[in-house]
Amino acid sequence: MKNRVILLKCESYNEEEIYEVLKKAVDLFEFKKIPEKILIKPNMLSARRPEEGVTTHPYIISSLIKIFKDKKLVIGDSPANIEKPIEEYWEKCGYKEIAEKYNIPLKKFESSIPLEVNVKNKIYKIPVTSLINEFSIINVPKFKTHNLTTLTLGIKNLYGLIPGITKSILHSKFINPYDFSYFLVEFYKKIEEKIFLTVVDGITGMEGDGPSSGKLRKIGYIIVGERPFYVDYVCCKLIGIEPERVDFIKIYKERYKFEEPEVIGDFEKIKNFKLPSTKKYFFIKNKFFSKFLIPISKVFKIIPYIDEEECKKCYGCYNICPVKAISKDLKFDRKKCILCFCCYEVCPYKAVKMKKSFIARFFT
Repeated sequence: MKNRVILLKCESYNEEEIYEVLKKAVDLFEFKKIPEKILIKPNMLSARRPEEGVTTHPYIISSLIKIFKDKKLVIGDSPANIEKPIEEYWEKCGYKEIAEKYNIPLKKFESSIPLEVNVKNKIYKIPVTSLINEFSIINVPKFKTHNLTTLTLGIKNLYGLIPGITKSILHSKFINPYDFSYFLVEFYKKIEEKIFLTVVDGITGMEGDGPSSGKLRKIGYIIVGERPFYVDYVCCKLIGIEPERVDFIKIYKERYKFEEPEVIGDFEKIKNFKLPSTKKYFFIKNKFFSKFLIPISKVFKIIPYIDEEECKKCYGCYNICPVKAISKDLKFDRKKCILCFCCYEVCPYKAVKMKKSFIARFFT
């Protein structure tokens, strides 16, 4: 059952049609137990309207809300650009309207817990939203290409559980796309048991140079499964590419047990689906050239500090810090700080600032 993936055709963003398709898919799983508390995690890459095809369509979210209406639900995400108010994202993406209609809370990933991820025998302490302690996750990615990971689907969407700008910093730690995909796999394995369901919005997807500047492409499917890896694997088959062309799928198959998934539903290959251009990121994707970029990570620094003139001593930063790196006199212990920037995100007076190195200013 865990390796079952359901593909059902859905031709338009008609809310009733989406609900019927999703309800049919969920019923096919015949769940014996459904979590009481569920976090619905869309792809909220940027503040873009639903018709632009960059983010998960709000009708996918509303249909899930109706299907699991007897559970405690929240909608949550944390875009990498934390300098823009998240309320702008909620409104532009259409989630605010849905949340108000069904009285569902919208959650920004402000507080976090440290998660240790082993990447090639090196331990990275990664902040992840503390909501995973309380909620199971319905992972709702958008079917898109990605210049670094070839595709961004179920596994890549879980990267959004890491709050705010930390996601940008991690890109500097794993500059080579293969290494970044390696991290994605190990991060996914650490939280795998928290994922209840993955639902891919593949009605309209994006091909070419995604995840935000590609060309919209009619795919006409909603793809549903319990384990994101197998959902992503089947999505590759759907667009006619070998799954191993996607690094995180290849890495997963090499490192963990793999069984061919059971596929249920209408399966018609999408022809001539365009993947990202190989020229645009040639130097970081090429193993020979990318090694010369590794020193960048050593000079890529963003550290939080408190502007004493603007600080009102509300102690919000002190209270929210997941590793107690801020003392009662509001000083940072740099050895403890894991750069989750929860302090930055929670400060109501904008007294927590960010000090960036030259390279960090250039990349962010």
